[in-house]
Amino acid sequence: MKKKYCFSIFIVALSVFVLNPCVFAQDSHIIVPVLSDDCISASLRNINKNNPVYIAQNTQSMTQDEELDEDLLEDFDETSEYQCIADPLYYFNYVMYSFNDFLYFAALKPLATGYKAITPTVLRKGVNNFFHNLLFPVRFVNNILQGEIKDAGTEIEIFLINSTIGVLGFGQVAQNEFDLHTSNEDLGQTLGSYSIGNGFYLVLPVLGPSTFRDTLGLAGDYFLTPVNYVEPCELSLGIKAYDTINAVSFRLGDYEALKKAAIDPYVAIRDAYIQNRKEKVKE
Repeated sequence: MKKKYCFSIFIVALSVFVLNPCVFAQDSHIIVPVLSDDCISASLRNINKNNPVYIAQNTQSMTQDEELDEDLLEDFDETSEYQCIADPLYYFNYVMYSFNDFLYFAALKPLATGYKAITPTVLRKGVNNFFHNLLFPVRFVNNILQGEIKDAGTEIEIFLINSTIGVLGFGQVAQNEFDLHTSNEDLGQTLGSYSIGNGFYLVLPVLGPSTFRDTLGLAGDYFLTPVNYVEPCELSLGIKAYDTINAVSFRLGDYEALKKAAIDPYVAIRDAYIQNRKEKVKE
């Protein structure tokens, strides 16, 4: 009954979001990368390599006697559109960012470090594969909503192979033996593929960086995630907490490197998140 009411509220919120362009209109706040080149390359997977501000800053540092690289200028022309995001809830977002930062260093990192020390890598990878396989409904439905019928069919193949030969998804047989690849789509990306903007930036407690559009997407994907139907609720939360600790055990040090390289970690994370989501919508 509770899920029914939650679903109704989600539909109403989504309808208002789609029908009211003022909600998701882009603001004029320019987001400038503040991470070093090394950090961008290592931690953010070259997320800013085509950023116009980054290119412009490097171009300005050249002397008048030096010739500009033609490829650099071409990249600058192709990426001349600034990435913008409204942040009207800055103070709330910063408090949530600080809370999440404290939670990471006080609880999540120590737990993940201890878990990594006592758990074999092969087991941690198997658990990671299991939870990835469990999110098949999210990927399948969103591929359908985006009109990616071929990718949706591939998702079915991967799920069936990994759930049987791969023993409930602990082994990624479909990827390793049949060279099949998943399309990690979610409802936030689906809304973005319909040319719906990010709306305003939002930092969620525990969940981290998001936008109004992606938050609606999370709410929609909630109903497609099997773990959310586990009863009692405490068990469902425990399973998700274990999944989070297991996932973090593979990324220990990444967040610390990003914070160390950034002049303002809050702005750096905001910028990286928005650009990363933009790239995922394009894929």
